[in-house]
Amino acid sequence: MGKRSLVGGIAFIALGATLAVAVTQVKVSWKRGEAAPTPGVAADVKPALPPPSTAQLTEARSLGRTFAQVAAQLSPSVVRISIAKTVKGPRGGANPFQGTPMERFFGQGDGDEEGGLPGQKQRGMGSGVVIDGRGYILTNNHVVEGADEVKVNFADGKSVPGKVIGTDPKSDLAIVKVEGVAVKAAKFGDSEKLQVGEWTIAIGNPFGLDHTVTVGVLSAKGRSGFGKTQYEDFLQTDASINPGNSGGPLVNLDGEVIGINTMIAGMGTGIGFAVPSSMCKPIVEQLIQGGKVRRPYIGIMMQDLAPEMAKALGDKAPERGAIVGQVQPGSPADRAGVKAGDVIVRVDGAMVDGSRAVQRNILTKQIGQKIELAVWRDGKEQKVATTTAELPGDPGEARHAAADGAQRGRLGLGLQNLTPQISQQLELPRGLRGAVIANVRHGSPAEEAGIREGDVLVEVDRRPVSSAEEATRLLGQDRSAGHLLRIQRKDTALYLVVQPS
Repeated sequence: MGKRSLVGGIAFIALGATLAVAVTQVKVSWKRGEAAPTPGVAADVKPALPPPSTAQLTEARSLGRTFAQVAAQLSPSVVRISIAKTVKGPRGGANPFQGTPMERFFGQGDGDEEGGLPGQKQRGMGSGVVIDGRGYILTNNHVVEGADEVKVNFADGKSVPGKVIGTDPKSDLAIVKVEGVAVKAAKFGDSEKLQVGEWTIAIGNPFGLDHTVTVGVLSAKGRSGFGKTQYEDFLQTDASINPGNSGGPLVNLDGEVIGINTMIAGMGTGIGFAVPSSMCKPIVEQLIQGGKVRRPYIGIMMQDLAPEMAKALGDKAPERGAIVGQVQPGSPADRAGVKAGDVIVRVDGAMVDGSRAVQRNILTKQIGQKIELAVWRDGKEQKVATTTAELPGDPGEARHAAADGAQRGRLGLGLQNLTPQISQQLELPRGLRGAVIANVRHGSPAEEAGIREGDVLVEVDRRPVSSAEEATRLLGQDRSAGHLLRIQRKDTALYLVVQPS
């Protein structure tokens, strides 16, 4: 039998042991100078195709060398990221995607993760890629989320501490920085120019097997609807991706990063997804500069223009576009005169084929940047000029996450003032006052208590709150029995107890 060994938790079988083979003597004859016939095959059977020509073999070998050269160029830029964090939940930690279609996909700290009891260290690993010569490394948020310790390992064997500079859970991206070590930065490519069917190369550390290279093609663009992140516009590839590849680069034949590998559709399916470089670049810039992301918006709710909708709108209605379902009062779109029922067909002159294309275009803009919408209304097309504003609920000046980092770490939640626009978005009772739960950290006391993003905190320990600052002050007070919170969840009110860690 073959030898069996375990490396990184994977069972490998070494072949080459002696095998018992039964041999049947077969008497055959052929003329000298002729090829010996294959037993069981008629001598006059010929292959359907001729052997590959020298030119074909040369071309194939050239492509293989191209893959090797790309891998060699990228190798110094690809790193393994190992993390350790304190277990706060049940054994093994909570899967942030439990109960969703993503439960089988990558979870938190994918790869070589170890479970443990509350208070013990949990370890995990992923991949990353150096994108700036100053030591900035791009990876997935779910690779480093909640990490107490981060270690970065390079292809030449160097291992140095890393520091999480900024995270963006909405896109599942994060930036880690290393100091005191020379790095080689990879170049970003333009994922918008990619064509389905082009070669793609994934480099990462699946199951801890450092610098594994896999090759495939770009299978599709614009994949969404998984519920993993708020902003989904994934590239799909059949280049083999496994746990541990998270945060590693997906590159083109020019050796340019065109995506960050982030999830798979189940083990062994051959279906992987990456955040496109067109989405990564503006997020990376903000994370490096300020550690957080501020997003532009214009204040509309929309959906794809379906064929039956276009038909109902009349003979001259556009065949493609995004139909506006609601305009938020006081938003940039409202001030510009955008109306419900408008069909957006172009943004700054660029054709759009649906709501996601409109969203993607707007997200590439700067806050305060002027944009021009071409909308179809009342049987004709007209142009509407508006200016983007900061998306409510995103990190920015309006967010008051907590009075200090210690309190945020104790509870694991972020708070924001409740504005009329947010109240309308969340379908809350008119006149409600409080602080919006802007985010809840996975595995935190807030999550364990049942608090959700979008809940409104209206009382802390039976004291009404009217702002994020007021709620933060009350939550900062020590209470051995925990804090009694009154939460408004749409049209339902409930009490929850959260115990600081």
